[in-house]
Amino acid sequence: MSARAPGGLLLATLLLASAAVSAQVFECTDARGAREYSNVCPPGTVRQRALTRTDDVPPPPVEAKSTAQEDAEFRKRQQERQDAEAKANEDRIKAEEAERNCTIARTQLRGLLEGQRMQRIDPDTGERINLGDEDRAVEAERQQQLVAQWCK
Repeated sequence: MSARAPGGLLLATLLLASAAVSAQVFECTDARGAREYSNVCPPGTVRQRALTRTDDVPPPPVEAKSTAQEDAEFRKRQQERQDAEAKANEDRIKAEEAERNCTIARTQLRGLLEGQRMQRIDPDTGERINLGDEDRAVEAERQQQLVAQWCK
């Protein structure tokens, strides 16, 4: 029985070695450029390249996150979403204000250019004052600037 044990050990070693060798795949290229994939390249191979098998490579370990980390990430995403919503709302309000101011400026300018009677209020007395030709030109220029500013 002692004579069989070394042979059994040798056989087991050969089986393990052959299993390890058979797991390796080579890309074999012959002189004509034809490619063949095998665990052993045939005679006449001019180029031999070992390929790694993706199914033999274990996936990278997934880092387990603690409940506190997940909660912190959730709160961060929630805060980012709230910030984005607040910014979108602020942008919408600014756009509405710009549109309103644009409409007012265009209406005022059109009235000035069409010769409609326009008035302004004297800040000291509160009295209404009709705009003369010189005041109309100044006010029309100011309304032009407002149109350029708000109507983009």
